Amino acid sequence: MIESIDYFETSIPLKRVFRTFLGSTSAYGGFLVRIRTVEGFEGWGEAIPARRITGETAGSIGSFLDMMKQKLAGMDELRMEAIWEMMEREAIGSYGAKCAVDTAIWDIIGRKANLPLSSMLGGYREKVETSFTVDLGSVEEAEEQISEYLGMGVRSLKVKLGRGLQDDYECVKKARQMGGSEVTVCVDFNQSYTPKKALELSSSIHKFEVDFLEQPVKASDLEGLKYVRDRSQIPVMADESVHGPGDALRIVRMEAADMLNLKLVKAGGITRGLRVIDIAESAGMPVMIGCTVETKVGITAAVHVALARRIVNYTDLDGCYSLTRDVAEGGAVLNAGMHTAAGPGLGLTLKGVS
Repeated sequence: MIESIDYFETSIPLKRVFRTFLGSTSAYGGFLVRIRTVEGFEGWGEAIPARRITGETAGSIGSFLDMMKQKLAGMDELRMEAIWEMMEREAIGSYGAKCAVDTAIWDIIGRKANLPLSSMLGGYREKVETSFTVDLGSVEEAEEQISEYLGMGVRSLKVKLGRGLQDDYECVKKARQMGGSEVTVCVDFNQSYTPKKALELSSSIHKFEVDFLEQPVKASDLEGLKYVRDRSQIPVMADESVHGPGDALRIVRMEAADMLNLKLVKAGGITRGLRVIDIAESAGMPVMIGCTVETKVGITAAVHVALARRIVNYTDLDGCYSLTRDVAEGGAVLNAGMHTAAGPGLGLTLKGVS
């Protein structure tokens, strides 16, 4: 039975400014959430005020978590459907905040079972490769980042786009030339192009063996997404266009994309994230597990999901490695671009939190 929920607002500078077409950030700001049971178990989750993704602010997340202090107390943590029914009844949206609650409860369930969360969710693989992101800087800055990542043993690069056709072309070219044939290269538009311009760039970079084009057009433009998907020689992945199961089903029915990018923070956590995965798998549509700038708490939860499910063909889980300090001990372990994670639950403890 749930006894209490606490949260800790946290700010951490980034090692360098992170830039995409949607904006830039120089610091992480989010909430680490702890749920305790009367039996003495505790679990951790993370809530991020990703306004451009979920529409949430620090104030709205704090208000939701304050409300949960009363609503969750006394509930059985194993009754996940009842907990979700309550959260949906009490707040429309707020999926970043719900993600924290959902993740913390799954952490408790894993700890009680004395099993890694990945084993409980499917246990498909023991390790998974992650891409590292080349952000929206100049061509010269992109070259520096690519060199840094390759030196770390990274073998999968995601190049952010939105500089314009020529500079974007040059950055993708650099990634392929520097990485060679052994490195996976994909690109992420973050909604920066029109359908016709996205198709033009797709045609020019196809020779660089790009695995997929992520969110080439505005999130609301599913017809434009389908236009690119129907004509591109490179597969198209939906990201900002898909949050929860309803969006996934809509994209599958329209055949608007070849792949889906699942971020737990925008889906609402592991429970709803698994429903997105199930829809994609039913349609034979590969999934990437992605992230925002997050701490190891959120990244570890995502790694466990990626390890668990067969249809997860890609991960982009580098968000905590841009932070100047770590908040957790244990959890996901990165070695030469490959993630592993052990348990029980998320398999981590928080530093400096009592």
